[in-house]
Amino acid sequence: MPRVSRRSLLIALIPSLLAFTAYSYSESTRILVTRLKLGFDAKIAFLVDTHIHSFGSVEERVLKILDEEKPDVVLHGGDVIDEFTRSLKPVERYLSLIDAEEKYAVLGNHDYWCGKAGELIEVLERCGFKPLLDEVVESRVGRIFGVDWRDSRRYEVCSGSEILLAHDPNVALSCRKARLILVGHTHGGLVLGGLTIFSNSAYTRGLYELDGSTLYVSRGLGQMIPLRPTSPLELVIIE
Repeated sequence: MPRVSRRSLLIALIPSLLAFTAYSYSESTRILVTRLKLGFDAKIAFLVDTHIHSFGSVEERVLKILDEEKPDVVLHGGDVIDEFTRSLKPVERYLSLIDAEEKYAVLGNHDYWCGKAGELIEVLERCGFKPLLDEVVESRVGRIFGVDWRDSRRYEVCSGSEILLAHDPNVALSCRKARLILVGHTHGGLVLGGLTIFSNSAYTRGLYELDGSTLYVSRGLGQMIPLRPTSPLELVIIE
């Protein structure tokens, strides 16, 4: 058998790496709408992991989808921004154009880690969103409990509600006192052929039935770096 040098092997792999990178980038711009029929008397739009850096084509297409769907309630599951968000002006422009009778949001890890959580809360409020930081609110779809991010990723405090809104899927390890649990954070993980290759959480993507609660982990609508192998963007519509 002829010996293959390391350099020859690397050169041979370059086309595959370039193709994989191009595919991963394309998934960072493709938006899929997931529809869940769960018996709610109103239409809910669930957004998460928007990681807004500018007002670009993805943001414009999300707004177009929302304008067509006309949700009654909009829920944002956190990581609205991140460390690459230099200005909150495009963030405020984007959020202000999301139209619904009721709008609620929780914060995610990057909302805190970027050092702009206080400013973001002010922007959310100016744009008609009610930030829920371990708070319960009565809405037209029932009680919504918003769980704030914890760096420990341990969540002892839970409240019975119709919807539990959080950023972290690990909240479902201890908090299951809700009809529906909505989370993000994983960006869909890395899944090949139905097998999870990598995930940063106990639950990776999609629908889970857990002791009387339905958990949905959204792939989200953005990322810090535009590479999303096997994981196109996702906007969730619930009725």
